[in-house]
Amino acid sequence: MQDKYIKEFYNEICKNLEGDYKIILEPNRNMVEDWIEYDKVKWEMEDSIETLVNSLKKDKTLTFEEKMLKVYNHICLNYVYDANVLFFFRKDTSDPNNVKYIAVDWYGRIVGEKWIENRKKHNRRICYEFARSFAKAINELLDGNDKMEACMVGDKDNLHYVVGLTGEEYSAILDLDDFNSIKDLTRLKLGLKIKGIKILRDDSGKLQKEVEKFNKNRPDELPEIENENEKYKNQNINIIQYFENVLKILKNHEIDSQGIFEYMRLIVEQEEIEIEKLWKEVNVFPEKRYERCFSFEMDGKTYLMDSVQKKLNIVNDEEIEKNYVSNPIEKEYPYYGG
Repeated sequence: MQDKYIKEFYNEICKNLEGDYKIILEPNRNMVEDWIEYDKVKWEMEDSIETLVNSLKKDKTLTFEEKMLKVYNHICLNYVYDANVLFFFRKDTSDPNNVKYIAVDWYGRIVGEKWIENRKKHNRRICYEFARSFAKAINELLDGNDKMEACMVGDKDNLHYVVGLTGEEYSAILDLDDFNSIKDLTRLKLGLKIKGIKILRDDSGKLQKEVEKFNKNRPDELPEIENENEKYKNQNINIIQYFENVLKILKNHEIDSQGIFEYMRLIVEQEEIEIEKLWKEVNVFPEKRYERCFSFEMDGKTYLMDSVQKKLNIVNDEEIEKNYVSNPIEKEYPYYGG
């Protein structure tokens, strides 16, 4: 890969994205800039991704872009976001004018062999793991093409990482797990359009055309949910019934608890209802972990959206205090290594 494309890409990021960013490259490269960081972990593909990539490399009927989107789709269909990492985020209020969150390094970012082996036992991953494996897969699919490269892009506070794809023809950000929205990890499991690919440059429209082809015949929203929204707008059902009906639809699609949380959070917040984030301990796995839930107030009642049980119930303060965590404490339980 020619370093000039990485430099151009960084300039494009600065022009198109808000905030301060850095580019993360695989170890053992000699490019030196104050916005370049070298990963401390060797880039490797997940086993299932490597199998797919090896198969795609032999297929001469597909374009590189088609192959890349097949890997994107595979990840979204076969993995889920590990929301447990968010339990360890620290809120830094030392500067009232710049309140921010800080992620811990040891959860998926700087890890050892024990972590990597333990992660093979389940399909939960965080953004850094997705980006690392996907970037490696893309570079393998390029198969020696030095006019394009996949790297990682992260904000300087280490809160979120995505794949950057840049080269002679186009550049783009590939983000399948934006935790501020409904992730493509959830959207593609529901058969919806890709939303996580942000094209920064594509004069020929090559990448844009492939994304549009992938999205063809895919809706922006589930028709069943649109139907429930129309009933609610026409006052045929009340707001709580609307929420419950949407939840029932999502349950029929069997998405994971993180997907339930982010989808229901969006539905509730679209009605300008303020939520309180909560955490629920989950003990059905070998290690102790937490999933995100939320509560909200309406008509003098407290409603709890339990993303683990996939239920919306009326609760009291005592039930919340007994069964949920509202202010996580870092390292409340022993680090289990993956």
